[in-house]
Amino acid sequence: MSKASGRGRRAGRWVVALVAVSATVVLVGVSGVGAQQNPPVSQPGVTPTEIRVGGVATVTGDPTGNTDGSAFDGTAAYFDYINSQGGVCGRKLVLTSKRDDMLSHNREQVQGLISNDNVFAVLPVATTLFSGADLLVSNHIPTFGWDINAEWGSEANSPGPANLFGAYGSFINFSTPGPTGFPYLFLAKKLGIKRIGAIAYSVPQSADAANVIEATFNKYPGSGKVVFKDTSLPFGGVDYSAQVAQMVQDKVQLVLPTLDSNGAFELAREMKKQGLNVPMVLPNAYNQERIAKNAQVANGSYVFTEFAPFESHPQPAGLKLYMKWLKKSGGAQTENSVYGWLNADLFVTGLKAAGCDFTRQKLVDAINQLKDYNANGFVPPVNWTTAHQQANGCFAFLKIANGKFQPVFTQSGKPFLCIPPGTASISANPQAVG
Repeated sequence: MSKASGRGRRAGRWVVALVAVSATVVLVGVSGVGAQQNPPVSQPGVTPTEIRVGGVATVTGDPTGNTDGSAFDGTAAYFDYINSQGGVCGRKLVLTSKRDDMLSHNREQVQGLISNDNVFAVLPVATTLFSGADLLVSNHIPTFGWDINAEWGSEANSPGPANLFGAYGSFINFSTPGPTGFPYLFLAKKLGIKRIGAIAYSVPQSADAANVIEATFNKYPGSGKVVFKDTSLPFGGVDYSAQVAQMVQDKVQLVLPTLDSNGAFELAREMKKQGLNVPMVLPNAYNQERIAKNAQVANGSYVFTEFAPFESHPQPAGLKLYMKWLKKSGGAQTENSVYGWLNADLFVTGLKAAGCDFTRQKLVDAINQLKDYNANGFVPPVNWTTAHQQANGCFAFLKIANGKFQPVFTQSGKPFLCIPPGTASISANPQAVG
């Protein structure tokens, strides 16, 4: 399944098993802290002058052509920013390990980080599979990553491990109706759409995402109904003609594919061929180059993110900082580099809250006490006292027009729409948050 933008990137992620103190980061430099700023710290990966971390990403081996490896760019850019201000407690932040799990070797690469690389914390993690998660949990290592896998925390694993931190929470729900399906319900209600089509691969992560979307529509019947669903498709080289013909017959008005982006674009081409000219919510499609190449079939469809989109106006301070330092460092501006940046931001926020005599456990405890973390406006507020067991239900929608992304439905300076997890009904005008 593919990683759709925002929670859709969970609902649409090809996981190959196929298928995410104060609200503002207060960044201080070395000055003004005095002699107490750099006390001895006896922790793995910490020297008198450095704090060393390492990460793992699916850089090669992913058949969907995703940009997971650019998470390293985001983390490196953020570290450049912090180090330009003197580091943390007089120590520079160093990304010493950039491991590639090549899709199927996550556990081995995670073990390498633990056994060989002598790192204080693990970040970023941007992987299709996360089979090494239990090693990080059992070793109590603070870990920061892109939470598209159930190991971060899910209905079956709730609350999730206290030392695993996603970019904006650590809870994914593909088993019961709830926030995973809220963006789709909101869009259907906003557009006045009643007839929904859902299509997925047969692997559990893709099929389960389609199932929970359908279950959420069933729970909130005023937001539309899934009149067509097919979760039997094999990955790769799929002929969608029969499914599209059935959706035409069923008068589907909105298509929700929980596929990889390549599969979604192939589906879109077949829809165009058969005259099914209705919008889709495109998974793993917040990528300007990818959209430009597929503009003919992408125009009129939607994506959503759980961070402030690049196109936000005005841009939040955290997004401006990301753009500035990513450009300085020469990194790639992608959804995954955003995750790497956010992982580093949360890591540093926790370090500063833990104090200059920090330990791994003090870092974990400090983050889990944050109640209003927002990466300087880059993400909607995250309450880490509950974020291991509850999704926040916030997202930002974009519509594709002329091969470009255009933010829709939100207010100036408030890029996010938020629907409370326990809501009794889905509003066409949920609270806007900035």
